[in-house]
Amino acid sequence: MLPTLFSCLSLILLAVGPAAAIWPAPQSFTNGTSVLYLHQNIKVTYNGENVCWPSCSSLHTCPMQGQRTEQYLYQQIQYTYGYVPRTLTSKEVVQAGVSRALTGILNSNFVPWKLHKPGADFEPHLSKGQKWLQTLQIVQTGKDEPSAFKPLAGEVDESYNLTMSAEGDVKLTAVSSIGVLRGLETFTQLFYQHSKGNFWYTPYAPVSIQDAPKFPHRGVMMDTARHFFPVSDILRTIDAMAWNKLNRLHIHVTDSQSWPLVIPSMPEVSEKGAYHSSQTYSPADVEKIQQYGAERGVEVYFEIDMPGHIGSVSLSHPELIVAYNVQPYYWYCAQPPCGAFKLNNTAVDAFLEKLFDDVLPRVAPYAAYFHTGGDELNANDSMLDEGIRSNDSAVLQPLLQKFIDTQHARVKKAGLTPITWEEIPLDWNITMDKNTVVQSWLGGDSVKKLTGLGYKVIDSNYNFWYLDCGRGQWLNWANGAAFQTGYPFNDWCGPTKSWQLIYSHDPTANLTAEEAKLVLGGEVAAWSETIDSANFDSLVWPRASAAGEVLWSGRQDAAGQNRSLMDAAPRLNEFRERMVLKGRSFAPGSCLGTSGASLRSRDAFTQTGCLTMGLVEILVEHVSVKSVLALVPGLLVAYMFVALVVRPQWKEMKLARMPGARAPKIKSRVPFGLDFIYEGIRATMAYDNLEFWRKMFRDIKAETGEGSLAGRRIVFTIDPENIKAILATQFSDYGKGEPFHREWKAFLGDSIFTTDGALWHDSRQLLRPQFIKDRVSDLHVFESHIQTLFRAIANGGALNGENQPVDIEAGNGKPVDICDLFFRYTLDAATDFLLGYDVKSLSNPRQEFAEAFAEAQRVQSLVSRAGALNQLVPRGTFRRAMGVINNFINQYIERTLRLSPEELAGKTKSDAGYTFLHALAGYTRDRQVLRDQLIAVLLAGRDTTACTLSWTIYELARHPEALAKLRAEILSVVGPTRAPTYEDLKSMKYLQNVMNETLRLYPVVPFNVRLALKDTTLPRGGGPDGSQPIKVLKDTPVAYSTLVMQRRPDLYPPPSADFAPVDQFSPDRWFRWQPKPWHYIPFNGGPRICIGQQFALTEMAYVLTRLFQRYDRIDNYMGEIDGGKPTLRAEIVLQPGDGVKVAFWEARRTTATREK
Repeated sequence: MLPTLFSCLSLILLAVGPAAAIWPAPQSFTNGTSVLYLHQNIKVTYNGENVCWPSCSSLHTCPMQGQRTEQYLYQQIQYTYGYVPRTLTSKEVVQAGVSRALTGILNSNFVPWKLHKPGADFEPHLSKGQKWLQTLQIVQTGKDEPSAFKPLAGEVDESYNLTMSAEGDVKLTAVSSIGVLRGLETFTQLFYQHSKGNFWYTPYAPVSIQDAPKFPHRGVMMDTARHFFPVSDILRTIDAMAWNKLNRLHIHVTDSQSWPLVIPSMPEVSEKGAYHSSQTYSPADVEKIQQYGAERGVEVYFEIDMPGHIGSVSLSHPELIVAYNVQPYYWYCAQPPCGAFKLNNTAVDAFLEKLFDDVLPRVAPYAAYFHTGGDELNANDSMLDEGIRSNDSAVLQPLLQKFIDTQHARVKKAGLTPITWEEIPLDWNITMDKNTVVQSWLGGDSVKKLTGLGYKVIDSNYNFWYLDCGRGQWLNWANGAAFQTGYPFNDWCGPTKSWQLIYSHDPTANLTAEEAKLVLGGEVAAWSETIDSANFDSLVWPRASAAGEVLWSGRQDAAGQNRSLMDAAPRLNEFRERMVLKGRSFAPGSCLGTSGASLRSRDAFTQTGCLTMGLVEILVEHVSVKSVLALVPGLLVAYMFVALVVRPQWKEMKLARMPGARAPKIKSRVPFGLDFIYEGIRATMAYDNLEFWRKMFRDIKAETGEGSLAGRRIVFTIDPENIKAILATQFSDYGKGEPFHREWKAFLGDSIFTTDGALWHDSRQLLRPQFIKDRVSDLHVFESHIQTLFRAIANGGALNGENQPVDIEAGNGKPVDICDLFFRYTLDAATDFLLGYDVKSLSNPRQEFAEAFAEAQRVQSLVSRAGALNQLVPRGTFRRAMGVINNFINQYIERTLRLSPEELAGKTKSDAGYTFLHALAGYTRDRQVLRDQLIAVLLAGRDTTACTLSWTIYELARHPEALAKLRAEILSVVGPTRAPTYEDLKSMKYLQNVMNETLRLYPVVPFNVRLALKDTTLPRGGGPDGSQPIKVLKDTPVAYSTLVMQRRPDLYPPPSADFAPVDQFSPDRWFRWQPKPWHYIPFNGGPRICIGQQFALTEMAYVLTRLFQRYDRIDNYMGEIDGGKPTLRAEIVLQPGDGVKVAFWEARRTTATREK
């Protein structure tokens, strides 16, 4: 109870006591409550020398500061002149910084009445006894290196110390002139203007600040290609960045839409590529922008995106570009007009050599970086390239490697460091110099992957830091199917990223200490499809300020706690007021005018909530056992009342205080959602979960909703953005949870599938080495089981013993439930791979271990679905089955552990009898750990492959045209008899398409649940328009379905002659279409993505290849069983509810070859 009351008191006290609202927050800051006034004639010194100012009566008639006569040494005009440094030297830069700082205080300050309750007496009283600030002493302790104004990240020390005594002496100390500029920005935020006129004061003396940035790269990305921005807009952005202590302006200067950058040696490029001759950047403009930034501690660097996003070059050099403005665009690029460089064309290299020889020497004096782009390159473009005619990554990757090597060599030759987008190393497997900086934007575990590869990273996670998101589509659709597909015309990355969401992002989340060291910082991105000069400021600011504090101050405070929105909001509001008074049109934050009323109502609610929660805690925590025994009936009623009424109301109160919104309500006609529970159980028993979920989301007209089931709030979602948050971007917020762990512990123990946090991490680290490529590509383990599978198919079912004679010819065309055989095959192959022992379930219909494993799964599925009532599920057969399983597994563990650690270390996969268990035992000799992980991998290895193979045969039997294409490819690559290699399997594109299409329609785990491990949010789906984050309390279950999401028609192009409807099996769609990130996740995603997915895909590909080398026809018997509508049995995995009854026919050539 005491901690609850204490936390409530802390909330109330947040509003008590004055504290300076510095933005971004300093690393260390203490202040007093004494008032000091700023004297207009304050004496400013820099390293002991006076900083000189003109003396004149009018701002507009002031002489230039170049005059150095004694009359200017100690006089300060009321409104300081905007000093422009004549050279980029430390002294000149500092003098200009002092000029801007004092101008900001004396000329652009504000009376802070908005920051106080109505009627409050917030100003100091003017009297003759005021204390005045008399001196500002600036000391630079270090010498600026030549690169100080164009540094690589971390090369310049931006730290500073600022002290202000109660007597009015200010000292600003910094190592560099850039550090001085940062300190001056903080100095300006200590002052307000008095309502009585020309008085400027700080109420915070004495002050002591020690400050330094958390990250060396803190940036804004500005897209000047989709909409042009005048130079004045860019300079205005640089000013705002300097106020926010942001230090990198990344200008995405060209794209397929336009080329505004003038290249003197190649004038035709901008003459034909720019929107208009007035919308270009000349060399003088570029230099002006860069120098303006350097004077303010903001390094400006440019990006020319390539080899994709370069279509505008086609307007001047069409011979260099492929796929310019082709249709339908979505087959070739992310947005029209498409266009990419031809990767195998020497004329492209000559063009780029000339381009870089012109551009790079001009930008190098003011920048350390040059960005070469590299995002969203579509392999389909090269299918239209007469010099390539392929979209095969095996063909394109070497060409792209050469392209990147060449361009980065040119950048480095100019003395610059190249930056590229993340797809280059992650999607295309391009290797680069480890000094290359990679900009990450796709979220998930991209930053972790990149730092794991040793690259320095700039984080621009679009889930948090894309400022253009949530503004709707900028493309248009014709009436009809296209219109319906586009409706309601949301953009791809909505909802809008609020400042609160931006502030919540930590670029180093889920990284190790070593990985975090490689994160240079981040950039917020303002792509300009829907942004231009008229709305740029209000869309970027003050949201970019939120990222600015994360990057300067860090997401966590000095105590290691996440910084609070409650602390940040008033500081950001005040900072926004200061920016507006400097003449900028920045969007508002909270409603400052009613802050007093809001605070009072919040306090009252908080106190009421605290008392209520305290009473509930007393009732729950202090009921004795004796009372329980004496009052069982009454306490049972009381418990039900607390569980179904009080506790939900308590949680509703907590939800009301959380930031965010609620999801649409899933309606129920019966109290406590009992009708919903009944319908859900009925749908599960009838194998109709797909339609049940689809109807649920149709009824609420949304992709995320919430319901209250038996007094417990549950969130349901089929929104890719929310699923991505659960699995990746907010990975630490969601997990399996302790209830799941308890339910599954008897079966899977503390394995990778049941744990969170350190236990899960340790499991993954233990298993990861076992699924590296050389083990995944070792195919011999499958072959003997494939031969047994052929005999079982000819037998019409499992064999009665290994030596049962089978007439292969007589078995041709014999009906068989291939689903049953696949489950037997995968169990045999999995036990052989894991333990070195084949349980031979294909050769024994009643194999003990196989039956025990199936029974354990059956009961476990019932337990997991029963939820809070799982104790009512009979477990007798489960316990007997687990006895069989454990005895079987443990004998192999004991046999393996008889080997010494040295003997295990000496074994390799080339040794006879070497198994997965041997490899695992080389890392741990803990018997329980080995048992838990083996059963978990066995479960996944058996079910994943068996289910997907079953569904593949189900669909191929219904689509003989697809089977014919698949078999033709198999025969062309490996012939009718040769066993395929790993490289063969990867090279067969139609085979990959068949597996992808099967997994799209039938993902292995169709429905899943995560538990909120703390109070958190989902990115979107809340509020009336669904654009707001959804608030999620700790311990709230969030259910999601990849099955339903992957069948959402709105996530696909409209059906046409070239693109089949979403529910139709069509491997051909994969030749022309690629799903957007997180629209297709058959193996889940994020850090918990299936660790064995490549092994499973390789095994599936091998089985299918061997099957259709042998068989050329499948007879389909499922129509008479399910009427052509597949029965989706969704338990732990998605399997055919009625089996898959088919008949296989051997190809004549294969039979003849075998008989020879």
